[in-house]
Amino acid sequence: MKVPLEWLKEFVTVKLTAQALAERLTMAGLEVVAIHDADGQTVFDLEITPNRADCLSIIGVAREVAAITGQRLRLPAGEGSRVKGQGRKKHPPPSTLHPPPSLTIRIEDRKGCRRYIGRLIDDVRIGPSPTWMQQRLAACGLRPINNGVDITNYVLLECGQPLHAFDYDRLADGTIVVRRARAGETIHTIDGASRPLSVEMLVIADAKRAIAVAGVMGGRETEITQPTRRILLESAWFEPTLVRRTARALGLASESSYRFERGVNPAGVAQASERAAWLIRQLAGGREVGLRDVGEATPKRTVIVVEPARMNRWLGTTLHSPTIRATLAALSCRVASSSAGEILRVEPPSFRLDLTQEVDLSEELARLVGYDKLPATIPVRPLAAVLLPDASASYRRIYALRELCASLGLTEAVTWSLISEAELVRLGYAPAGAVRLANPLSQDHAYVRPSLLPGLLQAVRRNVTQGAVAGVRLFEVGRVMSREAGSHAGELRLGLALSGLWLRDWWLREPCDFFRLKGVVQAVVERLTGVAARLHAARHPWAEATGAATVQMDGRTLGVVGQVLRTATAALDVEQEVWYAELSVEALMACARPPCRIHSVPTFPPVKRDISLLVPEGTACEAIEAAIRRVGGTLADRIELSDRYTGPQVPAGMVSLTFSLEYRDPSRTLTAAEADALHQRIGQELVQRFSAKLR
Repeated sequence: MKVPLEWLKEFVTVKLTAQALAERLTMAGLEVVAIHDADGQTVFDLEITPNRADCLSIIGVAREVAAITGQRLRLPAGEGSRVKGQGRKKHPPPSTLHPPPSLTIRIEDRKGCRRYIGRLIDDVRIGPSPTWMQQRLAACGLRPINNGVDITNYVLLECGQPLHAFDYDRLADGTIVVRRARAGETIHTIDGASRPLSVEMLVIADAKRAIAVAGVMGGRETEITQPTRRILLESAWFEPTLVRRTARALGLASESSYRFERGVNPAGVAQASERAAWLIRQLAGGREVGLRDVGEATPKRTVIVVEPARMNRWLGTTLHSPTIRATLAALSCRVASSSAGEILRVEPPSFRLDLTQEVDLSEELARLVGYDKLPATIPVRPLAAVLLPDASASYRRIYALRELCASLGLTEAVTWSLISEAELVRLGYAPAGAVRLANPLSQDHAYVRPSLLPGLLQAVRRNVTQGAVAGVRLFEVGRVMSREAGSHAGELRLGLALSGLWLRDWWLREPCDFFRLKGVVQAVVERLTGVAARLHAARHPWAEATGAATVQMDGRTLGVVGQVLRTATAALDVEQEVWYAELSVEALMACARPPCRIHSVPTFPPVKRDISLLVPEGTACEAIEAAIRRVGGTLADRIELSDRYTGPQVPAGMVSLTFSLEYRDPSRTLTAAEADALHQRIGQELVQRFSAKLR
């Protein structure tokens, strides 16, 4: 934002040097990045933050100067105000004018356009603007065109309200319609380009076609030229988000869109229209013959309740209530207070759209007092995290899950939620089944992860390349999303990744393998639910065919385990095997842990027996264990697989399994004969059920 100092002085008395004023503005939050000379004019180059749209005008900056220096602001009047180099002139007030029958203004989209004012000005003489106006426009970076166009640009810079002037005689049927663009509609903008419009865009149209892109740029067919004699002056309020989306879609930025998309003053629509109409009469010899004001009146601002004592606690100050009230009043706020001054009721001005709550006013107070004058204090009020009753239990259970994984020897990782298409394909996922961002920042982060595996696999790679070849043991709790799930919130899952050595010592090295991963998964499930998990062979797109299974409990699938595809790990230069498991956190949390049962220490000794048998390969050990427990009942106190053997002595397609059993009666000492009889029945059941051969 370029602000000529001479222009600024028309609205506020400036007693400071240019450098001193620049420092005061910068300390107040309006950073002056440069001061330069433009044809003998001192010009400030200001960096305006997005929330301060009110400062995108000369008057807006003048308000700030008046507030920080204690000077009085002088606002220009639309009627009877003085134009540079001329005296005052009297004109009939616009409110007494009536629209001619040929001027029709209609708003079809009240959400996109809240208010539209059209003024019809006759007998204008289009020509060069006065030298002083051309110089000011040039100092602000705008090219002078003619007095009709220059006046709208001048008022935009002065007041911050974008305006547009149409050649009224080139409008079809003297009609203005604010509507959405029609499918296939195009417009020739004043920059000479033909632009296609979409139905989401707001346009200004006449009775036949679109003549301007609302809030962005006018059309060439109705622009002001030398022969123009009648002007329709537009001043309107357009919805900021709609203007921003339209400008981005068209790749078209303008001084108007820059202000509209940040929010213009609703009350400034009428003020700027009156000011521009007066300048046109003064500088182009026009005569106002019609006025149409369509839409809503300026909405009333919400009153903000302020406690001076609380403001002082926030800022570490000891300002009195009258000082706070005077400071806020300097910002054009209406301030009313209680009799004791303990409560202030503040109504922000219409142009300060960023003031909506008490903390906003506290920031304004800090700005005007001076950030450098605020005392350095340490907050003394304790801060405590507050959890909603329904969220607290869920948070605690998830935190307990993370603690459990850490206690099992795993390290927590936090990875990206967005991944690339290459990562999806590498792990066997179809991109069509994943959720793709509409506007990704890069192709490396174009898809929402359907699994925690891509991120954890990258974490394994980084650890291995940094020298952690001895062993990588990671877990992550995070959300995943897929098109099949159909939920934008996604599903919360637990991912476990093991690679390298689980235990490394001078006398013992235990590798991470399927059984180590199985043990970790079973420990997680059993400690959370109190029920043992079972694994069943299965196929997963990301896993080797012979090293994958599903995790089940009571007939419910909790997740998957397996060895990550060697092609996927090799593509990341990870030569060692990577074992991975992913469990549904929601499914785990849904399985309530049964009440804890306490058993007394056994008082009677067990009878120990072993049973060895040959069974077909692929026979599940869990099924054999379940059959033993079913026959042995309560007497089968402990069942443990002690050996599994395949070798020359075992027939092809068979496997030798040895189970160690302990039989115990909790009420008496079990005899050897009783144990042998039960052991024999168990052997017969296994032979019949699994086609086993006892050894």
